Amino acid sequence: MKRLTALYNSLGPGILFAAAAIGVSHLVQSTRAGAEYGLALIPLLLLACAAKYPSLLFGLLYPASTGKSLLENYRDQGWWAFAAYALVALYSMWFILAAVAVTTAGLWQALFGQPGDIVAATALVIGLALIVLLSGQLSGLEHLSKIMLGLLAILLPAATVLVLPAVDFSASAWVVANWDIAAFFFVIALSGWMPIPSDAAVVSSAWAASREHHGRPRPSPAAAALDFNVGFLLSVAFALCFVLLGAGMLYGSGQPLPAAAGPFAGQVIQLFTSQFGEGSYYLIAVIAFITMFSTLLTVLDGQMRIVAYAVKTFRPSVTPSGTLYKTGLLIYAAGGVTVVAFFMQSFTTFISFVTSLGFLIAPVIVVLNHRAMFNADVPPAQQPSRTMYWWSVIGGAMLIGCSAAYFYLRLQT
Repeated sequence: MKRLTALYNSLGPGILFAAAAIGVSHLVQSTRAGAEYGLALIPLLLLACAAKYPSLLFGLLYPASTGKSLLENYRDQGWWAFAAYALVALYSMWFILAAVAVTTAGLWQALFGQPGDIVAATALVIGLALIVLLSGQLSGLEHLSKIMLGLLAILLPAATVLVLPAVDFSASAWVVANWDIAAFFFVIALSGWMPIPSDAAVVSSAWAASREHHGRPRPSPAAAALDFNVGFLLSVAFALCFVLLGAGMLYGSGQPLPAAAGPFAGQVIQLFTSQFGEGSYYLIAVIAFITMFSTLLTVLDGQMRIVAYAVKTFRPSVTPSGTLYKTGLLIYAAGGVTVVAFFMQSFTTFISFVTSLGFLIAPVIVVLNHRAMFNADVPPAQQPSRTMYWWSVIGGAMLIGCSAAYFYLRLQT
């Protein structure tokens, strides 16, 4: 029992990583992948996760080895590195929040059966998240994430096992029938946040540094790797479960996926209730909403810690949880609602745009993280193996190549 308690207490930023991952990429994009392409995109999904693995892992290994966040290393690399990250982060962070918030709002609407105005629902869930963050602490966020992931870890595999008899495992289900530009663009959108955007490594490093600033001991690199691997493997396994649910219940049915957030969320909940019975609808809806709400909390909290750490490079007296953090939260929240109000026409189209954006900024993050981890800051004994070095190089090259192909095809269409 003591060993289980110790393991529970050791899991921190890695679980927050999983909580942030299990959201838009899983509930929306993985479900769409199974519904529209059957099992055909599973190998590409796994390949995308493998390509991002080293860069995401470095988000916890670097602070465990140096006591600093990745953002601090970017500044040490030079202003060009810091500016490159700041540009992609400032552009994408508003869209990331909007995508997570509108998906959470869709689950809120599905839970209460009132489609209503999606902008108002988005403002409501962001407002609730602000109340939690402004009145709580990081430890409470970690505990909430662990509890919700535990519930989802029970229900999601159970629903997946029940739906397996309905999944088409024939050879044709593993092949994309019409491999065209639209299919390629969806693969980019699926991969962009699979299992999470690459810049989540920077957020993870900020969480890890925050734990030490709150008086908690710095974990060893081995403990940090374990923490990350638990969260990473959970997020990949959950993604596969959602693909199988979509493939088993929707693939080949001719039933189009709803384009609005509330109905889409209701469709995802129905994937579970079709296996557990209609009486389970509200139980599933509550768990799905709280899980997605914890993702919203981690995005809001994580991005603001990044902003605080960025300002700290200029003003060392700034604390990641002080006035700047609280003021930034309010501004960030308002920006997320504004994006939903003025930029979203179709829910699914908007989500694909945002997740594609996550893929296109990945090469910048991958290069910076590789340079950070294999740097003189990290003691030679704590640097990753040569296998991990080349894994990082090859994965980064794959992401850069796919991003270049995406831009080329976009210019041709």
